[in-house]
Amino acid sequence: MDTEGPCDDPENDELLKNWGTVDNAMDKIFDSNFRSLYKDSLGNDFKVGWFFLTWTGFKTNPRGRDFGYHKVRDHYHERWGDLINKYGDEECWHYHHPPRSGIGNEWSAEWESSEEYKYIISRQILERGWFPTCFRAGGTIMGPELSQWIDEWFPFDYSNRAPLKFNLMDWSDGLADWQPYRPDPTQFKRKGTGKRYMARCMDLKTGSYTTGEQDIAQAFKEASLRGSSILSVFDHDYRDIKNRIKEFLQKFNKIADGFPEVTWEYASPSEAIISTLGSNIKEQFHLKVVLKRNILRIKSSSEIYQKHPWVAIEYIDGLVKQIQSGLKKVSENTWEIKLSNQSNLRTIGIAASNKVGRFDVKNIKIN
Repeated sequence: MDTEGPCDDPENDELLKNWGTVDNAMDKIFDSNFRSLYKDSLGNDFKVGWFFLTWTGFKTNPRGRDFGYHKVRDHYHERWGDLINKYGDEECWHYHHPPRSGIGNEWSAEWESSEEYKYIISRQILERGWFPTCFRAGGTIMGPELSQWIDEWFPFDYSNRAPLKFNLMDWSDGLADWQPYRPDPTQFKRKGTGKRYMARCMDLKTGSYTTGEQDIAQAFKEASLRGSSILSVFDHDYRDIKNRIKEFLQKFNKIADGFPEVTWEYASPSEAIISTLGSNIKEQFHLKVVLKRNILRIKSSSEIYQKHPWVAIEYIDGLVKQIQSGLKKVSENTWEIKLSNQSNLRTIGIAASNKVGRFDVKNIKIN
């Protein structure tokens, strides 16, 4: 679910204009009877990956979005946080790169147009203790620079929308099967030496594409021949899509009956990739952070996915920055950074994850 909150578009009455209508639509998705309407092969209910968007970095708001850090995710936590945990849903990150124009309904493929991504992640660490590990590009618009940056920080990516070609993005030469792959860091539409795993995620039902029986059958055929596959579809929370999901699951179960040799199960986005790779999904991970005089020392319990932890600084005047310069690896799974002018600092936030998406966040308040 590209989780963006209300969208007031006068040219499209289908879109939900305020939180009241979004809440009514999403209440249906969180309903326990709906979740258990179609069980998987193991008797489990279906799951959702909530890809939360932060509406910041824009100058205008022509669609009445809920602008501000944490606004969308906080709303979901307050209303459905317990159910997200109960159902085993996953909290993921969705990012629309702001354009130079600052118009709040335009997306940019130009990486130099903004550095808002640094502020969003830093504030999520400092103010909410959250470091996402699974990503989806806004509009599935991706360029070499964004791909390289995602590869540095996040182990899972559901931005592949091959073979569609639309607006600012051309996935027509991308990998159009249901297998996760390690992309080339810059030529991300083909396999390469990147660290993250990218999975294909297609439209549940849009004007561009509708995932149909042929797509579902392809996923089952791949699982039968290759041992596994990931069938993933997306929509937005500003649409009332209960019936769309129901229709899709009806099609899915019809096709599944024709592949009795294939066991299928619902999974969160990260779980799906980890399961197909045969990795240990229960692997634990934690950070230990010590500030002694002006030296910040960070130690992880095991190898981290990133080159080094994310270090965010909040200053007394409210300024937030990511700090990378001066961060040195001093031994296995251990880093240090020298901090100057601590009198100007309010909070230091540190985050990292392992390769299966287990993350930890530590925040230190400066007296």
